[in-house]
Amino acid sequence: MDASDAILRTAEHYSKQWGAELGFGSFVKANPEAARVMPSRQLPWDLLFDRIRTTANLQVTRVYDAACGFGDVLNSLSNPDMPRFLHYVGADIHGSLNTIVRPPRATFVQADICAPLVGDHGPFDFIICRAAIHHTRDPRATYRVLAAQLATGGTLAITAYAKKAPMREAVDEELRRRVVPLTNDEAFAVANQFTSLGRDLQALPGTIVISKDLPFLGIKAGSYKVQEFLYKYFLKCWYNVAFSEEHCDLVNFDWYHPPYAFRFDAGNLREWAEDDGLCITREASTEAQHYLEAFRP
Repeated sequence: MDASDAILRTAEHYSKQWGAELGFGSFVKANPEAARVMPSRQLPWDLLFDRIRTTANLQVTRVYDAACGFGDVLNSLSNPDMPRFLHYVGADIHGSLNTIVRPPRATFVQADICAPLVGDHGPFDFIICRAAIHHTRDPRATYRVLAAQLATGGTLAITAYAKKAPMREAVDEELRRRVVPLTNDEAFAVANQFTSLGRDLQALPGTIVISKDLPFLGIKAGSYKVQEFLYKYFLKCWYNVAFSEEHCDLVNFDWYHPPYAFRFDAGNLREWAEDDGLCITREASTEAQHYLEAFRP
């Protein structure tokens, strides 16, 4: 698949994933407790959003939400009200931006975040790229493009997929090789098989006990539920009872179908920031993603 085809397929994928038919944004708004299992709720985004809201209630603050998805960042920044001096620009490659509610001083642009925004938008006081940079064709180059749009003193915050255990990396890559070429509808139907497997494995009783760390295999000592062990070390088959089956399918669809889905060590993100002359202010990691926040001195 060449780069232009991959970009087109990425746009088509996320037009479906964030479109009105699946209604994931509405689901997240209506079910905030269920949404707590999402990686975005387990990393320190709220600390950054509080800082943005505080600043934007005092002075003009320009925010660029690069790969804004279904509008979740904007929802957080404008809750309960849009800060008085916040100027927000959200950009994404998909065709479902018209489904996002737009408060005052919010602009959406259908664009590829791998290139600088066209028009009189920057430089920005805050740039956010949440759970998206790994879906670009060259994440390191994308980071450099984003960093170049920062104002002096501006903050760039990203999250990127974390590398998994070697068996899971190998299995996921082979399955992605088979799923990526499928159409949206074909891939979404396949995603349901991962959901069904996750649900059935969660229903199994008993535990798996690993008596000692197995560093070559990337497995840590401990007791695991069956689905937890297989998910962590061998195969993504996501299921959560608080999500509808269709929205569980969406999570699996998001992992297996996008043309690009790179994974990183936390040190990779650190190198990007340092190489581009940024000063790192906050780092955090979960098993799913790494968070890095840095500013331009």
